[in-house]
Amino acid sequence: MALLKLDKKKGLIGLSFVLIFTSLTFLVRFQSTFSELITTTPIDSSYLTNEQSFFDIDDTVSNSNSSILCSCPPTESTEEEEERPVEDNSNDKKLEIPESLPPPPQELMDKINANLLEDRVLIVATANYGMRNHVYNWIETLKRTGETKFLIFCFDQKLYDHLKLTGYGKRATLIPDIWYHQHVESDFKTYFSQEYRIITHSKTLVVQQLLYLDVNVFFSDVDVVWLRPGMVDYVTTLLRIRPETGVLFQQEGLNQQEVNSGFYLMRSTYEMKRLLAETIEIQDTSENSKTQQGAMNAALNNLNLDLRTSQIVLLDILHFPNGFVYYTHDLPNKHGIKPYIVHANYLVGEEKKQKLIESNFWYLNDTWLDQMDAKLEQKIKIKKKKNNTKH
Repeated sequence: MALLKLDKKKGLIGLSFVLIFTSLTFLVRFQSTFSELITTTPIDSSYLTNEQSFFDIDDTVSNSNSSILCSCPPTESTEEEEERPVEDNSNDKKLEIPESLPPPPQELMDKINANLLEDRVLIVATANYGMRNHVYNWIETLKRTGETKFLIFCFDQKLYDHLKLTGYGKRATLIPDIWYHQHVESDFKTYFSQEYRIITHSKTLVVQQLLYLDVNVFFSDVDVVWLRPGMVDYVTTLLRIRPETGVLFQQEGLNQQEVNSGFYLMRSTYEMKRLLAETIEIQDTSENSKTQQGAMNAALNNLNLDLRTSQIVLLDILHFPNGFVYYTHDLPNKHGIKPYIVHANYLVGEEKKQKLIESNFWYLNDTWLDQMDAKLEQKIKIKKKKNNTKH
């Protein structure tokens, strides 16, 4: 009996040694494996910088101007940060970025302030008399979505007089002559004509002036149909929740490589002022070969376009479709999506209005417009007659 107990004790001691040996072996192997994991060369993630960007850009494009304004409090510099090379801002040295611009006339300033929304957002459009039918259709779409404050910058006296005649004097203004680089005529212009380029160029000049007044500009072409209430709040929220964002652009085409300069919300930051300054510089020096949209897309190449840090953000193409997406491919309707807006670009002349009519997006009473046209012409005749009598 005593012998049996002794054998059991020896067996337990032997089992204990086996367990201790096994545990030690496991720990040694685990430590070896863990050491290999933490000392292995990290996986190359440089592809993220190149692939996850808003635009398909060449690796040779300079990132020298990639710094962005941030409202975050300053942090202490680390040794690693201090060793980074100083950024080359040679492009800024060549480009004239005004520190300030002359203030606008008081009457215009009063209209700007009267039409500001929350966060100093101003809904802005530009147009001449030849675009008046689209101007009034645009106004009607804003009213249907609950937007009653906006400011239309008129290229010519006749459109301004027309808007005053129809009760929109507080929502319209003439563009000050000092803002222009070239004269804009009052009749409708064909896309990509020399006169069309001048008109689109002047749009940039208007937005530039407003940014220097600390206004966040919600720019819209007048052939953009506003469809859903709350759209301004939605887009401004996208701007507000990401401090790095300087502008939210509608996309051009389908491939996320171009922005559409006819619909965007732009924050008043240094980088956005630089973007507009370069857009203006390109159009002023390109011998009339680029539209404003082409110049702006070219200027974007000198900004930081990394998805994670860029100030440039694209709006969803199905909820903010351009004419190619909506009328050529009908993508929102195919996927059961109700867009916030529809931009009737990619359509020229009467085809633009006809497509809007077919889509039930034409809200203007054309008979009423004809009557207002006739009334304005009568007033112009009377004014001319009075002036001739005085002379």
